[in-house]
Amino acid sequence: MGGMDERDFLASLPPAAGGFAASRPPAEPPPAHWLADTPLLQHEHPKVRLTAKKLTQLKATPREQALACFQFVRALPFACVPDGVTTTGPQVLRAGRGDCHTKATLMVALLRSLGIPARMRFVTLPPDFLHGVADLGDRTIEHACTEVRLDGRWLATDAYVADPRLAVAARDRLRREGRRLGYGVHVAGTLHWDGRDDAFGQFAPDEAEGRPVLDWGVYDDPYQFYSSVAYVRGRLSLSGRLLWRVGAGRVNRRVQELRGGPAKPG
Repeated sequence: MGGMDERDFLASLPPAAGGFAASRPPAEPPPAHWLADTPLLQHEHPKVRLTAKKLTQLKATPREQALACFQFVRALPFACVPDGVTTTGPQVLRAGRGDCHTKATLMVALLRSLGIPARMRFVTLPPDFLHGVADLGDRTIEHACTEVRLDGRWLATDAYVADPRLAVAARDRLRREGRRLGYGVHVAGTLHWDGRDDAFGQFAPDEAEGRPVLDWGVYDDPYQFYSSVAYVRGRLSLSGRLLWRVGAGRVNRRVQELRGGPAKPG
């Protein structure tokens, strides 16, 4: 970035016409491109394929199948993964928990194993996104969503990232604090996705306070994003991974404390 720090870089971007901040996505590949396997997704792995088959054996349509995968991934407890950039789909299944990067990896792997085109969109969220669970100062954070192609349209969701108990407790805490964003969720976020429209639990695209500050475009998996975008490539360095490992432990302790509060899933 030629010595430019994060704030200067973001300030240099032209204003967006609406929705997310300005982005420079590559030319759109055909839907079949988003069915390919990758070393991270491993959607041909027997464990991934068997899980997808079990989840969808009574589901007749791609939408019903996608919703079954969504509900399965949403039910996995949220936990910040120390090395989520290189965690594979089968590893997420074995762990039985995950964060936005690893849950998206599993979600895309399950969908592609069923022949449903799926991909990840990476955005940068404001520091307040992790208020209460991480002390970021004025540093922003990168976030992964899943996009699913159904009935000829790409639909985006991240409503599976926070498990129900955590999401309800976090929104309850935000309301009591009079905040819109924090604890990894947005107060107007949702736990639900109908497979017909976008659904976000982590941010609110239509609110200035809660929308992403930058849209990086679409990728197959987290490693492709972090290895191909110079601005975030430092996450793959040894120092970057050590820093994230320390931060992950702190986030998980605070998340567990939040789950232990009075809020219960609705």
